[in-house]
Amino acid sequence: MKILILSQTFPLTPADSTAHFMYDFARGFKECGHEVFVLLPYHPNLKKGQFKGLNICTFRYIWPERLHLLGYGRTLTNDQQLKLFTYFLAPFYFLFGFLALLSIVKKEKIEVMNAHWLLPNGFIASIVSKITGIPLVITLPGSDVYLVGKNAITRKMAAFAVSQSKAIVTNSPELLHDLGKYTNIYKPSLKKYTNLHTPIISYSVPANSGRRRENNAPNLAFAGRNVEKKGLKFLQSIYPDIEIISDLPIDEFRKKLLSVDIFVAPSIRDSAGNLDDASLVVLEAMAAGCAVVTSDLPGYRMIIKNGENGLLVKPNDLKAWRGTIERLKKSNMLRQKLGSNARQTISKYFTPAKIARRYTKFFKDLSAPTFKQ
Repeated sequence: MKILILSQTFPLTPADSTAHFMYDFARGFKECGHEVFVLLPYHPNLKKGQFKGLNICTFRYIWPERLHLLGYGRTLTNDQQLKLFTYFLAPFYFLFGFLALLSIVKKEKIEVMNAHWLLPNGFIASIVSKITGIPLVITLPGSDVYLVGKNAITRKMAAFAVSQSKAIVTNSPELLHDLGKYTNIYKPSLKKYTNLHTPIISYSVPANSGRRRENNAPNLAFAGRNVEKKGLKFLQSIYPDIEIISDLPIDEFRKKLLSVDIFVAPSIRDSAGNLDDASLVVLEAMAAGCAVVTSDLPGYRMIIKNGENGLLVKPNDLKAWRGTIERLKKSNMLRQKLGSNARQTISKYFTPAKIARRYTKFFKDLSAPTFKQ
């Protein structure tokens, strides 16, 4: 099957930890024998030739080169506000992204498009799908849903994208609920999603078979960007000296996790309404055999069975978080149990090939004669 993935972010090299989940996601399809095309906005430091087995394509949307500032984690401030240059560059991004996508799907005879982030990519791909009839599946990572509610224009763009999509895939049921506030995918009176397939499928991480390092005393760590929805400020109010893992190449990051006993991810819905749920760093920590403590949110509940392969705690409940972590620090047996089960969970359900097979089955169903939107 010829699959095209449209994204505005990707690691700049295979060693880059930023947005590495998109590389893992794409190579999962390659591992399953599919031909994979990835369309991205231009970035001067992107090493396309280093991603063996993937057809990495880029489009330029502005001149001079130094004005290519969209995507690759550079568009939002604190994951809440679009930077001012976005409003100037966005029309060019939409136009040239559309032209590049239309050209590739026709030239390469793409069989299915998978756009990550409802805006901008879902909207771009929805127009191409409308013109060509090529099935479109949109994947919602998170902040894109928050941005949909910014104004009437973004809501109309999102509604059009949803209307042209065969399915909306997300890693959190809560994101679908949020999207339902701005589009017609959710019917409150029926308490169900209608006219659209909405599977819950996580992103993937590879199994981490490295040997874990034993510590004299259990240590705690957090990983991720310092934005409000990650809950770091809350966590530091309990443990001011908690170790923060950041800015490491992906292999070093995964190796570092092997020495972490307790990994803490206090995800929240931030003051602007943006939600962090089913974060990839939690999957990475589970793959490394860490005992994970994270927020009791719908996406995490799809991954973690409380008390078996991790612990779930009510967001922003300081007393509950402190008590849960202290209990875990005192019980080596519980840490070992959670970490071992977490590793098994990742190997069984969340590796790139496993997630790609779930998507592929769904992609094939889209073109089946009995499929109905």
